[in-house]
This record gives sequence, structure tokens and C-alpha cells, in this order.
Amino acid sequence: MSLPSTTETDGGRYRDRSLAGVPIELYPITLLAAALRLFGLASESYWVDEVVSVTTVTSNTAPELLLNVPGNDPHPPLYYLLLSGWTAVFGTSELATRLLSALVGIATVVVLYWAGRQLFDREVGTIAAVFVAVSPFHVWYSQEVRMYNLLALLTALSFYWFVRMQTERPADETGVRNDIGYVISTVLLGYTHVFGLFAILAQNAYVFSRYLVRIVPRSRLTVRRWIALEGITALLLAPWLVKLFRRTMAARGGETSNVSWIPLPTAETVRETFAAYLGGHLFGESFPLLVTLVAVSCLVLALSSDSETASETDRQDEPINAVYVVVLWFVVPILVPIALSHVVTPIFVDRYSIGASLAFFLLIAKGVQTFSRPSLRYVVVGVLLVGLVAPLPTYYQDDQKEQWREAAADVESNVDGDDVVLVSRPFTERTFGYYYDRSVAPTVRIPPDASDDEIREAVDGHDDVWLVLSYTSSSTNQRILEAVEDRSDYRGPVEVNRYNGIVVVRLERTSDDG
Repeated sequence: MSLPSTTETDGGRYRDRSLAGVPIELYPITLLAAALRLFGLASESYWVDEVVSVTTVTSNTAPELLLNVPGNDPHPPLYYLLLSGWTAVFGTSELATRLLSALVGIATVVVLYWAGRQLFDREVGTIAAVFVAVSPFHVWYSQEVRMYNLLALLTALSFYWFVRMQTERPADETGVRNDIGYVISTVLLGYTHVFGLFAILAQNAYVFSRYLVRIVPRSRLTVRRWIALEGITALLLAPWLVKLFRRTMAARGGETSNVSWIPLPTAETVRETFAAYLGGHLFGESFPLLVTLVAVSCLVLALSSDSETASETDRQDEPINAVYVVVLWFVVPILVPIALSHVVTPIFVDRYSIGASLAFFLLIAKGVQTFSRPSLRYVVVGVLLVGLVAPLPTYYQDDQKEQWREAAADVESNVDGDDVVLVSRPFTERTFGYYYDRSVAPTVRIPPDASDDEIREAVDGHDDVWLVLSYTSSSTNQRILEAVEDRSDYRGPVEVNRYNGIVVVRLERTSDDG
């Protein structure tokens, strides 16, 4: 779809200005996105999931990441392969590894701008890109060593090429380039995260619903061509799809899965997901009602704009129903996994739907555009931007991740070789051990369900006992503490240090008797 060189507004026409072939408005948007994603990038230590990413790529070769890891990890191997190559060049420091996510997050903003222009126009693309640039939800995952922002980027790329295939003729060189771009981006999307498959499902829902839903126009993408492209995509994704199918059947058979920690989603889960898109996970209970009302109003206006602005005949003359595409992009990756969670096993987590959040902001941007008066559009955009930006000072000022680096440094600087360190869970032992020199004093893993005798046996023969408690309930923490205190030769706690998400307790030995 070729873009016009001028754009119609209420005040007349203005030129679509560019600098070096890049639209002029994309420069400040990209700089804003970069500033928010690069600021304080290394200020916090890794948290549990980030250590999983780093240790996975440092303890496995590329062939192992490709062939063995997908059988043990719930996620496909593409991000790990990318991170492995990145760390081989730049190292495994917090700054180096998070820089990859930050760059991917910046690219996501840029690609969403172009996807918005392809679907709607320059104004919608600009507004949506600005919203994502300042979104605390996207800034958060642009500063985390996980695959979620790669999922967002490839979702946006896949839909960008999907729209181009709908709107441009397939017979020329451009059409072939669109097909290749779509297949490559979509295959990479499928190998990034299982929720990428729901984005592909949304695209198929659009193509095949033209026979059921009148609002879908006759695009330039024929069903035969689409089936051929999806066949190639499925063939290239087959190795991962086979593993996923086997894992799903095992979960249905009652086997413990590596996503067993995910709770069953409810209506409250959906509400919390939409709130998270707007930064609600940082606002907490004080989430501004005005921002919610404005965002919901824009969504309603976007959904009603299509039926109000064009007749059925006019729609059939257009190559694509942009609002319907974005609605499916938004709804399918949320509702389908929630439905599967109730039928198979819980799989829905708000961060897994980060690709759908892009459609969420596109719909809001389209809703903003429906206001006829430019001054009112500025007010609405201003309110939403203030609401999105408001939690960012808290995000940068306060520690959001568990302070494993600080907790490990505390223990390491005070422990001696005759002490023992008890860590409350297997995965927290790995995270604590990433920063802690185990040669100083041994660490012992204490599962939450460990018996009192097992806990007492772990401390036998040692002087002071250090408890590193995280991801356990207060009652479990108290039980572990009491099991150690029941030994007559220990008293405590003589020292308690609290970090974000972690409690370090020291109990002192008072007797040399075993």
C-alpha cells in the first residue's frame, strides 16, 4: 500500500515531511523510546527469570539450545540462540544482556509506527508509537533479559507484512518481497514464544472470516496464496510444533508441566491485564480512574468508527478492514489462551500477551482520531500520556526486581567457612548462587515442604546459619526459622536484613556441642 505524500486534516493539507527518507515525527519518538529504555539499564540485579536466561545460554552450546532446551524450557529456542550469540560478543553483565532487550524494544516502537500507517494512516501510527514508547509495560520488558519484547517486535513485523499482502498486488516484485517478509517474520515469531501462534491464528481468522462476516472486504490476498504461505510457515515451524503437541498431550494426561505455576485465569485476570498495559502494575491500588475511562472510551470509539464512516459497498472497495484486523490481533491472543487454560492447562500470563498490547494501543490511537476537533484530540492524548508516564518515576527510583546482588554481597561479606547458607527454593538457590561465591561457605537448598528433621540435619556441624528466604509464605519462613531455633545450640535471629523480595536471617551458634 503506497502512502500519500500529503495528509488531510481539519485545517487543510500538510506535507508528509521526512528527513533522509524517514518521517520527521519518527525521530523524536525513537529518541524518547531509547531514552526511557536505556536509562538505569544496569541499576538492578538480575531476578529469577533473568538468571534462567543467562545461565541457559552460558551452560549450553548452540546445538543444545536448539535441540535439547525446548524439551525442558516452556519457550521455543530463538531468543536463547540470539542471546547466546549476543553474550559471546558483549558478555553477561546486566548492562550487556539487557541492552539487547532495550534495542528490541526500541525497534518495536518503530515497527508499530509503520504498521499503524499501513493499517490506518500517519496520525494513528504516530499516536500508537508514542503510547508504546512511554508505556511502563513495554519499558519494563525492554529492560529484562527475557523474550517478551522480541515477541512484541516480531508480532508487529508479522502483521506489518500481513497487511501489505492484503493491500498490494502479488504479481510484481513488491508482492514477492511481502510474501518473503511475512514468512520469515512469522516463522521467527513462532520460534520466539508459544503466544506467537495465537497471533498467527488471528491472521487466519481474518482471512477465512471473509466468507462469514460481511465487514471483511475482498483483499488482494487470495485464499490459495494464503494457504500456500501458511503451509510453508507450518512446515518450517514443524519441529517446534511437534514438541509443543507432545507437551500439551502430556499435560492433559496429568503430568506435571513446566508452566504448572500459572494460576487459572479469571475475569479479574483480564482486568488486571488491561490495567498492566496502562502501567497498573506500578500504580497498585491507586490506578487513576480517569485514565481507564479515557482509554475505554477510545476503544469503544475505535470499534464503532468503522460502521459509522463507511457503507458496506465502500468497504468492499477497500482492500482491508483495518479495524477488524486490529480487533482480532487484540482479542485472539487473549481470549483463546484463556479458553485453553480452562480446557487443557493454565497458560495465560499478562506478559505473554505483550503482542496483543500493541493492538490495544493501535485501537486507542484510532479512537483518538475519531474526535473531530484537533484540540480535543490533543487533550485526550495528553491525558493518556500523563497517565502512562505517571508511574515511570516510581519505576526508576524504586527497585522493581529482587535484590539478589545486594543480598548475596551481604552474606558473602559476613559469612565464614564454618557457616552454612540455607536457600528456600531450588530456583532461588540458582539466582542467589549467580552472585554468591559458594567457596566462601556452602549453600544448602531447603524446599518449602522440607521436614524439621531435614532442616536440622542441614545445619549440623556448622556455626552460624544464614537463611535466604524468597518466594515462600510467611508461615513457611517461620516454620524454617523455628526448626533451626529448636536446636539448643542456636539462638536468633540475631540479624535480619530485608531486601526487595528477599529476607536474609542470621542465627548464631551459642555452643560447640553438636
